[in-house]
Amino acid sequence: MLEVKSLSVSYGAVAALMNVSVHVAPGEFVSLIGSNGAGKTTLLNSIMNIIGRSKGTVKFDGKDVSKANTPKIVSRGMAIVPEGRRVFANMTVRENLEMGGFTRPAGEVKANLQKMFEMFPVLEERQTQTAGMLSGGEQQMLAIGRALMTSPKLLLMDEPSMGLAPLVIKEVYEKLKVLASGGLTILLVEQNATMALKYAQRGYVLENGRIILQGKASELLGDNEVKRAYLGKEYNEKWER
Repeated sequence: MLEVKSLSVSYGAVAALMNVSVHVAPGEFVSLIGSNGAGKTTLLNSIMNIIGRSKGTVKFDGKDVSKANTPKIVSRGMAIVPEGRRVFANMTVRENLEMGGFTRPAGEVKANLQKMFEMFPVLEERQTQTAGMLSGGEQQMLAIGRALMTSPKLLLMDEPSMGLAPLVIKEVYEKLKVLASGGLTILLVEQNATMALKYAQRGYVLENGRIILQGKASELLGDNEVKRAYLGKEYNEKWER
């Protein structure tokens, strides 16, 4: 469904991505992990053409979208949940969701809104509240729901665990698991390697703008180098002893 080939992005003289290639098949849940500054957000923003690229191609659903603008990419069935959630804080929960579906027919928006309320009951309960009054976890649910209002074939997720408590992170990932089991294709980028690889089918490891490892998520989760680099201080201490 998604095929990224030899993607390179630079910020002035600084290379952020260098010949990055990834693919995601229909129905797959793929995670891309890496430390802060590895280029994860840059990759998603370049796929969506939010930022430009100096080299490489992006194909989505069999069509080259390398030169398509962001609204066109969204209309073709790709949506992104941005890092930091970025809900419209002064708008209500319902208005945020409706904004997500502004390109869809009215009947579809109504049906999708009901689906979002069924999937995220807290959003229905708080639909008249302003989004800025929600907790971090609730805002993440809202950001996911807003993206799903576009009826996407492929959902891009940027750091869904950022700033959330462990129990809330698990809840968010369980929702993603439900979406994936329902057939939605997901490409997720994360620093939280444990959660990302636990729920994904395949994974990539991005380091300093390059893909250095790829494979089944379970294999990457068990890889000693991945554990040493990405699974936290406690493992590093054990590794170094």
